[in-house]
This record gives sequence, C-alpha cells and structure tokens, in this order.
Amino acid sequence: MASVVPLRGLVIFLCLLHLCVQGIQGVNTVCLAKMTQYFYDKVQPKTKNGTDTQYALSIYLPPAHCVDRRANIENKFDDAQAAQVKALLNNHAKCELCTKPKNVIASRTVLTHDNKVEHSEHVLLYPVGKSLMDELLAKARHESCVVFYSYNSPCVETCLQSADNILEGLRNWINKRKGKMNAFVFQEIWQKDLDEDLETEFKRIDAIVPLYRCMRNSEEMKCRKCVENNVMDSFCLPNRK
Repeated sequence: MASVVPLRGLVIFLCLLHLCVQGIQGVNTVCLAKMTQYFYDKVQPKTKNGTDTQYALSIYLPPAHCVDRRANIENKFDDAQAAQVKALLNNHAKCELCTKPKNVIASRTVLTHDNKVEHSEHVLLYPVGKSLMDELLAKARHESCVVFYSYNSPCVETCLQSADNILEGLRNWINKRKGKMNAFVFQEIWQKDLDEDLETEFKRIDAIVPLYRCMRNSEEMKCRKCVENNVMDSFCLPNRK
C-alpha cells in the first residue's frame, strides 16, 4: 500500500502538467468549434432585417472546457443566460457581467457620447485597466480558460492600424494571464478587408494572443489555429477564387 500514494501523486502531477502544456500550446479546436457554434445559435444578434451583425463576447471557463471535447459550455453559460445576453445585444445594450455566474461580457459596436463609432472589440478591451475585460479577468480564477470571440475579424483600418487600435488592450489581457489558456476567435472575415494584407495583420494579433478562426461549412463549425511557427493557415484568410 505504501507505493499507492506516490503513484497517485504522480498521476495528479501528470494531469496538471497536461493542462499546463495545453494552456501554453493552445486550446482544443474541437472545444472552440462547439463553443462558437453555441454562440452562433444562442447569442448571435441580428439587424432589423434579420441578418447577422457584428458583436464581441468574452467568457472565462474552467480549463476542461477548452481542452476536453466532452465538456458542455451550457453547464457554465446556459440557454437562459445566453438568451439574456442576446436580448441585451439586440437592444444595443452591453452585457457587463450580466449573467448570474458573472463570467460573460459582450457588446455590439456603439456610438459614444460624442457620436463616434466604437467597435465592439474596443468596447470590451478599453479603457485599459478599467475595461469590461479587466473586470472579467479580475473574477476569472487563476487556472481559467479565457476566450474572446468576435463575429467578424478585427477591421484593419480601425481595430489594428488606427490610434484606437485594440492591440494594447490585447497586451493588457495577456500580461495578466501569461502562460494561461487564452484564445482570440473570429468567425467571418470583415467584408471590407478582403483586399487587405490580412496575413500580416493577423500575425500581429497572434504575436500577442493565440488567434483562431471558427467557420461554418455545410452547417458544421470547424476551427483552426491561424498561425503556427509563423506560418499562416489559409483557412483564416479570404477564399481566393
């Protein structure tokens, strides 16, 4: 019986090591696909004519939800909570840790008090140090997985190249969670960026936070990491026909 305790300790150590490695290397793309499909089915806001519209959402979850494909996001963000977030977004309001678990923030693009357009990603990430993302991270447990989802890829002109770009906000996020499980996920390519040098711009994001794309194909969501060893996966770029 004396050998059982060390063996049990070894098993626990190996499990923790596995989660640690997953956190450094990235999340499971099958998990991200299930998560993104859920966001699309349950949260995706619509325009007045019923088409999908841009929004951003961030959520923190137990690490298993990002590495174990058997995990169900509904256990931490159920249908009623998702409907609550969707209703706010459809009314052009923000979810500021609005659900009971206080593990979700979300926003559409908004008009500021001086009638300037603030893109949804920027709404969640700024002002740095006092943002909704900072509030979310303050509540996230040390070992949590944090996923930032944007329906469209961040626009090049405003989100990545202007004085109001989101890169500092992304650095602020990662500086608070170095070596942890983090993922920036987008679904569609922003239509006005189809002729931009997206490979260069997406690599700038991935240099800060692991970038993934989840895309519906024949009603099935598929996800891939956009950059590996500085090589861009064409899955994350516009389809050139």
